[in-house]
Amino acid sequence: MAEYREWLEKALVFLEEARDDVGRGRYWLACFHAQQFAELALKAVLVRMVGSYPFTHSLVELLEALEALGVEVGEDTYTAAEALEKHYTRARYPGAGLAVYNRRVAERCLAYAEAIRKLVERVLEAAEEEPG
Repeated sequence: MAEYREWLEKALVFLEEARDDVGRGRYWLACFHAQQFAELALKAVLVRMVGSYPFTHSLVELLEALEALGVEVGEDTYTAAEALEKHYTRARYPGAGLAVYNRRVAERCLAYAEAIRKLVERVLEAAEEEPG
């Protein structure tokens, strides 16, 4: 099942872009790209596990879908997902929420994305070890 790898590849590009955005001072874009990484990476896991994913931008819903499949998701990961989720809209639309995007906010978004990355790597590694 190669399709999940395409999702993961795109997700990792978003994470790389988020890191670059921080270095360039594009803090709002770093937060959006961090959210996009998390969304595509979680969907990659779901595609790997069941061949599909819920049609949502909610990171929390995606984590709940993974939990329903038996994946252990810690509260810290839910906290990261909740924090990142809002940037799907807020970062792109002026006046939609957060008024100031700065380095601290962007670096926090990167840290949240890294928390999601660790979960994704753990689940995909376990899936690769499964027989069949």
